[in-house]
Amino acid sequence: MHVGKSYRPMEFALWSRGSIVFMVVVSLCAIGVYNIPSIAGFAVPWPIIVVLGTTVSLMAGFKNAQVLARSGEALQAFAQVSASSRMLSRFCCDFTDEATKRALIYRHIAWMTALRFSLRRPMPWESMGRKANTEFRKRYHIIEDTTSLLDELAALLGPDESAKVLDGGMLAAPLHLLSSQGHQINLLFRDTGLAPQVYTELLKLMRDLHDQQARCDRIKNSPYPRQYAIVSTMFVAIFCTLLPFGAVPVFAEMSRLGGIWSVISIWLTIPFSTLLGWMYMSLDQVGENTSNPFEGGANDVPISPICRELEIELRSAMGEVNLPNPLLPRNGIAT
Repeated sequence: MHVGKSYRPMEFALWSRGSIVFMVVVSLCAIGVYNIPSIAGFAVPWPIIVVLGTTVSLMAGFKNAQVLARSGEALQAFAQVSASSRMLSRFCCDFTDEATKRALIYRHIAWMTALRFSLRRPMPWESMGRKANTEFRKRYHIIEDTTSLLDELAALLGPDESAKVLDGGMLAAPLHLLSSQGHQINLLFRDTGLAPQVYTELLKLMRDLHDQQARCDRIKNSPYPRQYAIVSTMFVAIFCTLLPFGAVPVFAEMSRLGGIWSVISIWLTIPFSTLLGWMYMSLDQVGENTSNPFEGGANDVPISPICRELEIELRSAMGEVNLPNPLLPRNGIAT
């Protein structure tokens, strides 16, 4: 997620430069075709371009509204995880002994760790493998690329329990940790006389954590419907390809003004068609790269800094002073 003032429009232009190159090439082709003697004056009627552009605008707007809703839901899920984590910490600190408090809170931090590793795994429909995204990813850092789940769990739970958690694989680890957490809470109620009101609230928090994990898993495992995404991308490509062929005669008519206009008028097709085409193609590119909010893109939900801030906060609540460092944005990008 871009933060602060270090995000510059030039970065966006470099990221989307493929559409600029495409529009320049198509515009040159349109000018060339318009001037070929055998088919001189060939162009696409401007009313057709207008109708097609209006249709594409509506489809692109619908797609971007839907993917923005997916991103917003993902952010809401982690906001709720943050709230539930703080409540769980308060109940553990206020109503359990030192050893139990530490076990519950560290297991909860381990759950957040396992969840973010699970959400960072690549999926076939995600866009991080595309050239533009691969190049741009060099500007920021994702901690899951440089650490392993086993090492992080071992630091929180110890080598034996962490190995047991990962027996069922990385995908099963978050659910295993929630199950272990619920089991220990049940034992506290049965064996140590935990107050029924506190036990009830802890169960509510566990249910909410289950709900938020299921919410995140649904977003991760269910892509934005590909039929809508593909149709929108195809229509944008068709419109941007035809746009210069409709713009050429419009600018060629300006040559009647005489003077310098008779020389440069038709060449104005290139900058204006490129600008309009870049706007449409960039809008589609942004929508495509926002539809998967956990893949590790620059505009994703910054789940790693969120989890690290929660870890610092929960461990501080236990009185610890040897805390991990926060994950600061790199080049204005928090991931």
